[in-house]
Amino acid sequence: MKAFWALVLVFCTFWGVGQTIAVAPTLDLSGSGLLNVEYGISEMLEGKLRSAGYVVIPSRALESWRLGQGIPVRNPEIWKAAAQALGAELLILPTLNSVHTARITLSLGFLVLEAVSAQATVSAVLWDVSENREKASFSGTGTGQGQMVPSFRLFLVIPWDVCLGGLRTNKSVYLQGEPVLIGYLDPSPSNDFYVTVESAVTPSLSWTSSVLTSTASEPCVRWTWDQMFGATPAAPGTYLVKLYKWTGSAWSHIATQTFVIEPGFPAWGLELTFGTPEFATTAWYQAISAALEDLWSKLLPHLPKPTL
Repeated sequence: MKAFWALVLVFCTFWGVGQTIAVAPTLDLSGSGLLNVEYGISEMLEGKLRSAGYVVIPSRALESWRLGQGIPVRNPEIWKAAAQALGAELLILPTLNSVHTARITLSLGFLVLEAVSAQATVSAVLWDVSENREKASFSGTGTGQGQMVPSFRLFLVIPWDVCLGGLRTNKSVYLQGEPVLIGYLDPSPSNDFYVTVESAVTPSLSWTSSVLTSTASEPCVRWTWDQMFGATPAAPGTYLVKLYKWTGSAWSHIATQTFVIEPGFPAWGLELTFGTPEFATTAWYQAISAALEDLWSKLLPHLPKPTL
């Protein structure tokens, strides 16, 4: 709570000084298994805004406001309320729509090399906080190529399908730091869902996902948990995934799944984590960065000129 009010004091100093732009945590619809996407992409966008001269309310401040208010769900309406409470005039709501990875084989005479290509799509909604309306929406695409690092080899053999029915995780046992993929195949879309992950021993340690909506064309909703409770890494032990559904008047707990985290950190884990030096060398990073550059080129002309 102290951290939240400290953030409020910082942002109050910017009120009335040019246009203040808030950035929401990125919604990850990719099902890619990449870690720290929701803050990694948002922080890249925040950096671009600051470099262009804008006053920025970061995504972590919006999350801090949510926690300070005791709000259990994470969706665009909550980020809009947070942006308004913190004094933003505009809000950017980013989404990682997709990340596709493919193996490439390069033949140079008798030498055969393996590499990887990736393609990413990102999008964003520009929301006018004061007028409570959408100003514009944009999308960007990008590609990248890189070496066949250990994390890519993992991606070629690990089970990713969490849409076979019911609430599922892609594995029952994980090493520390592995991405935990969670999915639910909705038998009667469309509905809104979110999940929490909590320790079976210490229920106060809990992570809350974004709210996702199933549709007739995409009945499966997917989330990726990075084994973090805020700034606290998950310890080895048993964990519960709880699925909640919006009934029209309240959130109802409809299913629970368990999994285990065992001791040991995989060497390839850092290659999956947005913001690490290891991730910056991958084809994933190249593709997402290129997609964000494409998005930024479309977004910037729609922003007011900074006055600072």
